[in-house]
Amino acid sequence: MDTVNLLLQYLKNKRVINDINKAMAETATAQVTLKKEDDLFIRDAITGLGIILKEDLEHHYYITTVKTGTFNNVLSYAIIQRNGSKASIAVYAHEGIVKQKLVQKTIGRLSEMLC
Repeated sequence: MDTVNLLLQYLKNKRVINDINKAMAETATAQVTLKKEDDLFIRDAITGLGIILKEDLEHHYYITTVKTGTFNNVLSYAIIQRNGSKASIAVYAHEGIVKQKLVQKTIGRLSEMLC
């Protein structure tokens, strides 16, 4: 199962989103190269950005929240799935009336911490 579907299925189970197909439009992905090839490195890197909602060390992924927005008052949801020294990042953020490019900002913040 790919990272976007893992993230959106988790959010649907927790009733954050109602429709996976509709939420797919507000989701973006990125591939990054990690500084260290270790699951605990990912955990330490994302600890200060938000709350880890789920970790699966067997399948090497973390689902977390990331505080974004103008005053860090909006939560976006991200999954980081490690595959060797590479990681796939998928981010979901619901944009309000004012478009703030929350998904791109979240991917940028995660990339800074992990690369």
